[in-house]
Amino acid sequence: HADRDIAIMKYMAKHKAQVEALREIFVEIDADHSTLVSIDELKEAMSEQKLASFIESLDISTHDIWSLFLIIDADESGTISLDEFVSGCMQLHGPAKSFQLAKMSYENKVTRQEIKHLSVQV
Repeated sequence: HADRDIAIMKYMAKHKAQVEALREIFVEIDADHSTLVSIDELKEAMSEQKLASFIESLDISTHDIWSLFLIIDADESGTISLDEFVSGCMQLHGPAKSFQLAKMSYENKVTRQEIKHLSVQV
C-alpha cells in the first residue's frame, strides 16, 4: 500500500501545483484587474509566448483561442472567472478521456433526439 500512497500523494501535490500555477496565470491574464477575463484579455495574453507555452504544456491547444474561451466560459457570461479558468483548464488538461468522449457522444445523441422531436412538432 505504501507505493499506492506515495503515488496518490505525488498526484495530489502535482494537482495542487497546477491549480496554483493556473491561479497565477489568471492574475497575469486579467490585465484590468477586474477578477474576470475577457476574450480580448485572453487573446492578448496568448500572444505572449510564456503564457501560451504554459497552457500548451498542459496539452491544451491555444491555436483556436475563441473556442478555448467558449469552452472555459461555463456560465456563458462572456467573461471567465478564476474558478471557470482553473476548472476549465484542469478539465481540458491532457488527452481526452474515453469517459469524456462517451459523455459527449451521449449528450450529442440526446440533443439530436430533442431537435428531431421539436421538428416533428413544428
